[in-house]
Amino acid sequence: DQLTGLPNRTNLMQQLRVMVNRAQLEGKKIAILFLDLDRFKLINDTLGHDAGDLLLKAVSDRIRRCVRNQDFIARLGGDEFTVVLEGVTDQEIVSKIAAKICDALSQPFVFLQQEMFVTTSIGVSMFPDDGADIGTLIKHADSAMFRAKEQRNGYCFYVQGMEDEIARRMELDRELRSAIGANELVLYYQPQIDLATGEVIGAEALIRWNHPRHGLVMPDTFIPLAEESGLINQVSDWVLEDACRQLQAWSNSGNEFFKVRDLGRNPC
Repeated sequence: DQLTGLPNRTNLMQQLRVMVNRAQLEGKKIAILFLDLDRFKLINDTLGHDAGDLLLKAVSDRIRRCVRNQDFIARLGGDEFTVVLEGVTDQEIVSKIAAKICDALSQPFVFLQQEMFVTTSIGVSMFPDDGADIGTLIKHADSAMFRAKEQRNGYCFYVQGMEDEIARRMELDRELRSAIGANELVLYYQPQIDLATGEVIGAEALIRWNHPRHGLVMPDTFIPLAEESGLINQVSDWVLEDACRQLQAWSNSGNEFFKVRDLGRNPC
């Protein structure tokens, strides 16, 4: 990889074949860690690609300091990295290394006289427990990484059946892209009462997704999807526009005192 000096995806696949063959012959375990930086796109968009490149170089250096000399690190592209640990005996050892990487990357980076903060989500699969071939191991590490993304700044080991939930999230992601134009999003208004007078003085706007098959989907399910897929700005624009239309309707009906004081995504 020209930017970080790390091996690239092609080198990774070649090295994995060697490592898996060796592990099979020696009866040993291998751990594959898929790392994805959380909200890296935000840094690129706000501070520019030069800052993003500096950050990726620094991230690769910190990862190197968290693993052993014999461990293999590669950059897959963008903000994705892979670490392969040979000769691990159990999940506890892998957990310690994954936690060490998460902690190292969560510390502030300082470039261009600015502090930058980034975290990482790590998915882990292990040979031979989670697959006997490279393709399966990579797929399972990727699935575990998607699960880790739900919380961010953490790691997750692959669990059998995890793909079903990932597939459902991907389906929701696709459907969310058309939900705005299909008028499936809806705002509910929770009144705010002046306790001294008992009068309604405002409201909190709560967004819901009226899904045609799943019914009412709560924001704690689809807002993280919107953030990850880059749809959050479209959703936010729709909320503001719909709330303004409702305010105008209230004003036309004589309720000019009524204001939306908070555009919330409260799941309650």
